Amino acid sequence: MEWLHKQYLGNSLRDWLVFSLLMALAIVAGWVASKLVRRAASRHSGGSWRLFERLGARPLGLLAALATVHAAFRSVVIPEWLVRIINTSLVVAWTVLGAVLCARILNAVVAAWLERFDKQDDLLVQVLRLARSSTNVLVGMVAGLFIVANLGFDISSLLAGLGLGGLALAMASKDTLSNLFGSFTILVNGPFHVGDAVRYQGQEGTVEEIGLRNTRIRTWDGHLVTVPNSLAPTSVIVNISKRPSFRVLFQLPFPLDLPIARLDRAVELVRKAIAEQQGVGDKVLVHFTEFAEHELKLQVIYYITDTDNLLDIRHGVNRRIKQLLEQEGIPLAVARMRIDK
Repeated sequence: MEWLHKQYLGNSLRDWLVFSLLMALAIVAGWVASKLVRRAASRHSGGSWRLFERLGARPLGLLAALATVHAAFRSVVIPEWLVRIINTSLVVAWTVLGAVLCARILNAVVAAWLERFDKQDDLLVQVLRLARSSTNVLVGMVAGLFIVANLGFDISSLLAGLGLGGLALAMASKDTLSNLFGSFTILVNGPFHVGDAVRYQGQEGTVEEIGLRNTRIRTWDGHLVTVPNSLAPTSVIVNISKRPSFRVLFQLPFPLDLPIARLDRAVELVRKAIAEQQGVGDKVLVHFTEFAEHELKLQVIYYITDTDNLLDIRHGVNRRIKQLLEQEGIPLAVARMRIDK
């Protein structure tokens, strides 16, 4: 089989066949590695194994495929410059995959701690949220330095050239320090937490994330607003979620010719409707407060203690008031429109 020893581009045909076989096996190796991880996880019922399967199966499969590709290129003779390019590319790919796997595991660990300590230790939860937001940055910086080192740069000389003063100058810009100080203020003072409804810098909505540089608020109309943390120490922050109750105030109009006995009965019915509703406080104020131009006005004030169901409670109260008034035959005043000629 002399034809296998014929030379093509500096390698025998047999070498090229081995190279082609290994490149094909790279795809199989990645698939097999992922399968083995999933099969090993399926044989164990522990949560750690399921977590390892979810986070590590795909990156480990890709690492196995890259290892096979590396073996394929070592089976043939190629120019030195091409060897350097391939080796550098493989190192970069391995580093990126390792960084992704590391970041996934760290984020999963922090998420598990958050789930464990949620609603138990607010300060620890805030620290963990900040740690989760900075994990990817730290892992990316380490991976970047490793890649730069493998590209032939001297990391120690580079860091020495920058010096501590240069590094501090790069990091200690006014805005960066202000935002970090603001994050520390939010963390220590705790004016709000993730999930709280707040009014902050003219924005009102739910806090979705508190990061090292800014806080993200989802407004009631669905917009995502990013507010720099540097504003926290000097801003007036209203934490709507911390209110003990929500005050409801409105007026009910009745016809001017409604007899006083019927008006007194309307007051009793309104108080009854509010008292029957769950999630409402004991303090209910219903009074005849005004002679308007075309109507008599009752002012109604009550407090909702179940602030998570504001709309449902208001709907229930209003519907019950209307129902009781209709049963008693007490009409509400009809709105009048004035047309100037």
